[in-house]
Amino acid sequence: MHDPANPTAGHCYHAAEALYHMMGGKTGAWVPMRVREDDGMTHWWLRSKNTGEIADPTADQYTTVGLVPPYEQGRAGGFLTAAPSKRAAEIIRRVQCRIS
Repeated sequence: MHDPANPTAGHCYHAAEALYHMMGGKTGAWVPMRVREDDGMTHWWLRSKNTGEIADPTADQYTTVGLVPPYEQGRAGGFLTAAPSKRAAEIIRRVQCRIS
């Protein structure tokens, strides 16, 4: 679902998954979090195991339309695969190309 007015909408799973793996994966300091919203959609982000800090690469899908991400309702949960999915791997590749 591509929306030029809100380009990160619908991409939270793969973006959070990519960020999780880039930040150390299972041995890192971040936990995948998710919430199922009233509209049936699920939002994903990361939370620091140590500080509770939020890392949400697609938070602007909320903030650009005047909403607050539903972090207080979140639950910890793992991603579907141990290794990065195909889409997450592509995000990681593109980020690494930009920072190299």
